[in-house]
Amino acid sequence: MKNLQHSTFTLERRSFGARTVERRAFNIECSRLKIFFLILLFATFRAPAQLPPQLPPGGLIQLQVAQPPVDNSPLPATATAVFDPPAGRAGEKTFYRVTVTATEPSVQWPKKIAAPAELKFGNGARGQMMQLLGNRYRPVTAFTYEVRPTAAGRFTISNFVVNVAGQPVKIPAANLEILPVNSPPSPAARELEVEASATNVFLGQPVRVRVLLPASPGNGIEALREVQINGGGVMTDKTSVRQAVETVNDGGQRKPAFVYEATVTPIAAGPLQLTAQAFTAGREFGGPVSITAPVVIRSGPPRYDLLVSEPLELKVRPLPTESELPGFTGAMGVFIADKPQLATNRIHVGEPVRLRVAFHGVGILSRFVPPAAPRSRDWQIIADPPPATGFTLIPLTDDVQTTPAIPFCAFNPAAGEFVDLTIPALPVTVIGNSLPTQLPAFDEAENQSASLKLSGLAPSPGKMVASLQPLQLRGGFIALQLVPAFGFLVLWQWDRRRRFLAAHPEIVRRRQARRSLRKEKVKLQKAMAAGDGKGFVQHAAEAMKIACAPHFPAHPRALVCGEVLAQLEDPRGAAGETVRKVFAAADSQFAGTPQTPADLLALHSDVMVVLNQLEGKL
Repeated sequence: MKNLQHSTFTLERRSFGARTVERRAFNIECSRLKIFFLILLFATFRAPAQLPPQLPPGGLIQLQVAQPPVDNSPLPATATAVFDPPAGRAGEKTFYRVTVTATEPSVQWPKKIAAPAELKFGNGARGQMMQLLGNRYRPVTAFTYEVRPTAAGRFTISNFVVNVAGQPVKIPAANLEILPVNSPPSPAARELEVEASATNVFLGQPVRVRVLLPASPGNGIEALREVQINGGGVMTDKTSVRQAVETVNDGGQRKPAFVYEATVTPIAAGPLQLTAQAFTAGREFGGPVSITAPVVIRSGPPRYDLLVSEPLELKVRPLPTESELPGFTGAMGVFIADKPQLATNRIHVGEPVRLRVAFHGVGILSRFVPPAAPRSRDWQIIADPPPATGFTLIPLTDDVQTTPAIPFCAFNPAAGEFVDLTIPALPVTVIGNSLPTQLPAFDEAENQSASLKLSGLAPSPGKMVASLQPLQLRGGFIALQLVPAFGFLVLWQWDRRRRFLAAHPEIVRRRQARRSLRKEKVKLQKAMAAGDGKGFVQHAAEAMKIACAPHFPAHPRALVCGEVLAQLEDPRGAAGETVRKVFAAADSQFAGTPQTPADLLALHSDVMVVLNQLEGKL
């Protein structure tokens, strides 16, 4: 009999555990469905998605290749300082170059460098690049100054200390040997050359600027990295960059050079000066490079020197506004418009029709902006998004016989004048769909002659208001606006509490056990007051099971006396003896002649002590 009861209790406990696992899995599945519907709701009401930016050829492959990380190790920064070239004649140009292995913002460079009076410092430049060392990138910052010595001799810029990321770094001394003017010529200083396709341009006219690095003796060529075209009032377009190694005219001699070509657009009128700076990178070519000249690409580690150029002056003239035509959108070049094409010339009122226009010519078509849609009383005109040059026309009345003319013009920099590219009107036939073409005239004189009179009095007073102040200007209106936010906060707290209880079901079981235990105590007191020994024993045993069920967890009916004793501090003490007596009397109902000793009612105080001890563990 005991074995049978034990098997039954085990089966009930396993069934209760399975229901708990199923309930927990159901709660997790509900949470997943809620997250899915929230994502679906956000995707439905969010703004229309924009097209991703177009990548250059091979861009996807470059994104898939793992890039080396940046070296962030706290290594001490190092610095070098040299003159390039280290020797020369008086009056010749040389460069003072300082390189620090740190990021540019972390270097607190002095505004003025202490140098001998015979060394006249000119324009300076600074830049940063990433040097690949093994499998990591390390930042390198360079400072370059143009220096012209005024006398012969040996000059030294002494060492000095700069602050790099809070740490002092020593810049070493650099020596320069200057020979008299009548001495043999020394190698010229390395510098960049800048040339433009045009130096007398109009405001907004794109100009192709070339940065050249001539080859060294022996046709040795070096790549350029981190090329910058500096100058106020210009905008550089790096999406149309071209790199090549070709033969150029350098001082009347044909020699190979590395060419970096980009588009520059002046955005301010007046004289502008452009300068270029870049790092030499040896054979580390960044991006595709076309080589059309016989050159030598030397092996070995590259020298990362920051080179600068002489300034190039641009004369930017404003556009002649007195001769500007309507419809100018900034198009620069020589453009020709083809004959516009209309999808059909017979349409109904409210029916959209497509109008397409093709433009071709000489100019930067990537910056070609089509004409804007004009306003018309008889037509609704919708322009296609750039760079498309099409329109959607919708007639609003059947009185029109032609499409509206769309004004447009472009500026020809070569001729210095605007060119009219207006889209002409095209003949159409608009059908009115049986709508009246003329509305009845409104007789204003008859309307004015009509006698005006007041309406009669209302039979009952209307609704009374306490104030004529609008609702949105009242103090309670602000509190009314906070009601949705408060409701959302309450809902969020409720859902947070629900998810917390779903993750900790033992809290719910203990709370339910305390509630059931209080009810059993009430029944126990009623049985005690009525002198019902049998009911007293049954309620006492049930209360002990309820108090111990959350610890396993299991259903209270699945517990036995031994499991209740396991939750007592001293199972062999007085509390344990009380539990044994209660369960022995409760199990006597399964005997042939169940009996309840009359002295069990005297265990009321001992039973309450045991229940209080078990309740304290919930």
